[in-house]
Amino acid sequence: MVERSDEYIVGRLIERSRLLIAVSEEIPVAVKLETQPLLKQLEQALALPADEQDLERIRATYAVLYDELADYADLEALLSALRTFVPCL
Repeated sequence: MVERSDEYIVGRLIERSRLLIAVSEEIPVAVKLETQPLLKQLEQALALPADEQDLERIRATYAVLYDELADYADLEALLSALRTFVPCL
């Protein structure tokens, strides 16, 4: 069994969220256009070294994403899983 780092898992969760948003017919185009860049911003913010991360920005970006996507069960589950691996959320 391969041990995966938290950073790897967070990246995969964001990647899966991005893919699910792109292929979902249930999500309106406006929501897709708004949330895809936010996922990229969150990914970039979390990729910084811990001492360089802007925690307020990370929390705010996550909050907007969660508000926009919580109505979609699969995405809500993926975003909730991020909380396990990103302590500042």
